[in-house]
Amino acid sequence: MTDSTSKVSTAPLGGSFWAFWSASLASNISDGVAMIALPWLASSLAPGNAALVALVATFGRLPWLLLALPAGVLVDRVPRLTLMVTANSLRMLLWILLAVVVFFGWASIPLLAVFALVFGALEVCYDTATETTVTSLVPKERLERANGHLRSGALVAQEFGGRPLGGFVLTLGLFVPFLFNIAALLVSVAALLRVRATAPPVPASSTAVPASRGLRRVGSDLTEGVRALWNQPLLRAVAVVAVFVNTAFATMLSTQVLFVRDTLGLGSVGFGLLMAFAAVGGIAGGQIVSWLRSVLPHGSLPVVCLAGSGLLYLAVALFPVTMVVAGVYFLAGGLVLGYGVAMTSIRQRIVPDHLLGRVNAAMRTVTWGMSAVGMALGGVMVSFLSPHTSQADALRAPYALVSVVTLAVVVFFGRKLTHLVRENDV
Repeated sequence: MTDSTSKVSTAPLGGSFWAFWSASLASNISDGVAMIALPWLASSLAPGNAALVALVATFGRLPWLLLALPAGVLVDRVPRLTLMVTANSLRMLLWILLAVVVFFGWASIPLLAVFALVFGALEVCYDTATETTVTSLVPKERLERANGHLRSGALVAQEFGGRPLGGFVLTLGLFVPFLFNIAALLVSVAALLRVRATAPPVPASSTAVPASRGLRRVGSDLTEGVRALWNQPLLRAVAVVAVFVNTAFATMLSTQVLFVRDTLGLGSVGFGLLMAFAAVGGIAGGQIVSWLRSVLPHGSLPVVCLAGSGLLYLAVALFPVTMVVAGVYFLAGGLVLGYGVAMTSIRQRIVPDHLLGRVNAAMRTVTWGMSAVGMALGGVMVSFLSPHTSQADALRAPYALVSVVTLAVVVFFGRKLTHLVRENDV
């Protein structure tokens, strides 16, 4: 790697990016508080009724499956920073309304489900625009650093800021977390307005999809985004890899709380600490991914992350003891986030700006959709194996599946994936 590349990798990202990062940080702190406050509120409204509590969570996730592609069209049609300001302003208004509803005792499960659905739809628009806007704020060769900072900041804000803060402010009253979210989103909107005022002008090519179409040709715009993903060899390959790897990974996520409780014998505190190990590892991975790209052979970073995580999860399946699992969660957290940052950065570099919102949305639809399938499959797998072995051993199966699937992808597809990265990400 040349000296010039090393200099580029450490060049300043600029004031506009850091204001954008601050907006993301404040927004993710709000999301972290919501991850605690909404389930807690739902459980207080329907004590002991897991189905109703799960209903609220399900409504919050539905927009990612149903609205991601239309959100991608919107991101490619309207000014992206304006869309982000509007989305977070509307989310702030929703929190105000919910705080009033909770304060006066008017809350109900159906109302919370509708709130979660609308809030989730705005979240889809905001997050899709975030992943698309960063390309206009930093040069393409610095995208790994920028995305690494954004992903690390999101982890810090949600796992170490928002969630503990949400638990603390709940002790002051059920409506108090929502007041805090209002303040966090106000900071986010202010930072985004600063970015919009100081960011460089958007290239004319990004206006190729006119907003004046309204609802006309939405279907053709959606098709154009999906076709752009499928017709690009590298993106098509990454989508196919996601079908297998994300499905397998989700089987582990859906049963890991039971694995921690029944196989490792840990309680809620131990589970929280293991999640913290994974989050810290993710933060570290996000910070060093740009350096790894500069020192590894060109194009090999995604395959290295896949191979490393596959071997690590095999260690959990073979040696299910707390110290091993903690170490694996730390290292794998870094590799998983590193893979995500690497592939997101490559996608941002190779997709034309006027298609980027739709392509990002199409990729998220694949990854989130297969995650939903995998979560259901994880429960079925453990239930099927439990009568034939102990529950503790059955819960090791998803980790073995992640390892087998990931390593199989590396063995049979790793060389081609590396070649496609080298050929397309020049």
